[in-house]
Amino acid sequence: MSTVPAALLSKPKLSSELAWASGSFATGALFNGMALFALFFMTNFLGIAPALAGTIILVTRIYDGIIDPVIGAVSDRTNHRWGPRRIYLLIGAIGMGASFAFFFNQPVIDGVSTAIMTTLILLLYSTAYSVFTIPYLAMPPEMAPSYDGRTRLMSFRVFFLMAGVIGGSVGAPILIKISGGDLAGYQSMGAILGFFAFLLCLIVFFGAAYLPKVERPPVAKSDSLIQLLASPFVDCAKVFGNAPFRILTLVKLCQLAVLSTVLACTPYFFGFVLNMGQEQIGQYFLFFGLSGILSVPLFRGVISKFGKRNSYIILIILYGLGLASWYLWVPGEAEYLFTVRAIFIGVCSTGTLLCALAMLPDTMEYDRLQSGESREGVMSGVFTFVENVAGALGPFIVGLLLQANGLIQTRDMTVKQPESVLNAVQMGVSIVPALFCLLAIPLLWAYRLDAKQLDKMRN
Repeated sequence: MSTVPAALLSKPKLSSELAWASGSFATGALFNGMALFALFFMTNFLGIAPALAGTIILVTRIYDGIIDPVIGAVSDRTNHRWGPRRIYLLIGAIGMGASFAFFFNQPVIDGVSTAIMTTLILLLYSTAYSVFTIPYLAMPPEMAPSYDGRTRLMSFRVFFLMAGVIGGSVGAPILIKISGGDLAGYQSMGAILGFFAFLLCLIVFFGAAYLPKVERPPVAKSDSLIQLLASPFVDCAKVFGNAPFRILTLVKLCQLAVLSTVLACTPYFFGFVLNMGQEQIGQYFLFFGLSGILSVPLFRGVISKFGKRNSYIILIILYGLGLASWYLWVPGEAEYLFTVRAIFIGVCSTGTLLCALAMLPDTMEYDRLQSGESREGVMSGVFTFVENVAGALGPFIVGLLLQANGLIQTRDMTVKQPESVLNAVQMGVSIVPALFCLLAIPLLWAYRLDAKQLDKMRN
């Protein structure tokens, strides 16, 4: 029977927890900046057709399905003097910041060349993002001391992640506007956000040097080259046989599909439906992010009282209702409802995020106790792949909707769009994401892993 190493039961230093969690500011800023503006930039500035732009994003994320398990398995098998994860934090930080900046600063040319270049840049960005986030996400089971300790650790991560949401969703529109808007604004935003994300990732890299070194269970060995190459995918099949992990990844797929759909629609919704500018996008996400940050201590108490799964179910229902309320928006609606929606949706979104992240290390420990092997890297690879696929579903769905309804591709937001486009955009920020929330509820209902079950397995 596998046991938990004694080192895992000691409480990590607060400074170590904060240093690790700070990496989520960088990933949150880049994820939201890319999710918010990638489709819009491709259609309205690079001249790529909406359906093709959405397909390019989807293809690059499917590519992650191939590399993510490999990266996870490699990090599990790495024996480096810096530890199994840390070297990848440095490599990923460099590639992630540089490719994000280059995406918004690529040469604007016509024809097929633009689509090819954009695809290659997004493939590089996806690779670098995975190289950083997969080892990063595999570290909590080696840091968190207990079932409740993981909620504490992940609450720090959610704090920085929501700060990153503000950085990407509020800072990016501000940078675009003060840099003159139009193409020059996007170029400046990409360069500045990419550079600062790189610097923030370095904090995690250097901070990881002071994390406690823990004894890890052995990784399954491969006898031949074919077995070695196949091992990441064999491990993926094994960890997906872990019922709590399988359910959680499917829930996460639904939850992030909600976010990516809303973010992909936001520039079109604010510009064409609400007739607002970039600064109003920043204002909305400022209320969204700040309300989320302030709600983190509240949700730590809620989760402690009602449990992770039960809290998750309630919050995702409220999240879906809040998003669906955008469908009721009509011209001339009272301005205070804009702020009320931003705060309510921000609070519910943060609560669901904290629940999901607090449950992930539990499923990793469950797998370790059940199998006697260390497969956190593979599991974080699968989880990151699901995040990436969900992140592509939104732009893909929105791109198809815009193409089918006759979007007029233009940099001029005052151009009158067809009524069918306006209706499709409003559906994209309300009904479509609410349906994804609805799909997550029966999945969560089937989730059964809790503190008592883990205690029983440890003993």
